[in-house]
Amino acid sequence: MRDSAGTPAPPVINQFDANGHLIGGTSPQFFILDSAPAAHFEPATGILFGDKLGVVNFIGQVGGLQTPSVQVPVTVLPTVIDEGRGALDTIKAPLNQDTTLALPIGQGASSLPVIVSGVGDTGVQGVVVHYTITRSLAANNATRQAVYITGPGGKLTNVDTTNLSGAAGRDQINVKASLLADVAIATGQKVDSVIVQATATYKGTSLAGSPVTFVFHVVGTIAP
Repeated sequence: MRDSAGTPAPPVINQFDANGHLIGGTSPQFFILDSAPAAHFEPATGILFGDKLGVVNFIGQVGGLQTPSVQVPVTVLPTVIDEGRGALDTIKAPLNQDTTLALPIGQGASSLPVIVSGVGDTGVQGVVVHYTITRSLAANNATRQAVYITGPGGKLTNVDTTNLSGAAGRDQINVKASLLADVAIATGQKVDSVIVQATATYKGTSLAGSPVTFVFHVVGTIAP
């Protein structure tokens, strides 16, 4: 197991008292549930090490309390990040008063698809991808951004995690025309651009291909 930077890290269990306050306490124990496990815990460090491709299921325990089981993929070494399919060239942002955060793809938003692969061009699951807006557009409201990233459930985020095929594409870039400071962009009289970069690391070193750069032309449209 590794943290979001790809550095080896043991699992942890957060312990709370009856009032929901985080506390210290008994050292946790972890138990692999599989009869022919794809990984093992290193006794000295508590880090989970993969032994073969597959998945490993384990639980944690503190005293007499057990956690739900956790499934961790065991995959190949990630080496490369590249742009996936589905990103739009142009974001057409309707000028309306939609209050939802996550806008419809093609109507003010675009997906941010990337692929992380390893040896033999194998997709790598479980890699954390970080997104950064490196060129934005000014907002007309000091408390609200006109350009922002959302993830599953429409929540603000800047990270995603690759799936079984090595793809990350659940996050999306949103442009809310009603919040743009430049009225010419918001009303479709001028085209500007937004740039988003996607990165992933392993053992603290950026994967080849980082950063993946998405350039979106932005033009407002008058909503019917």
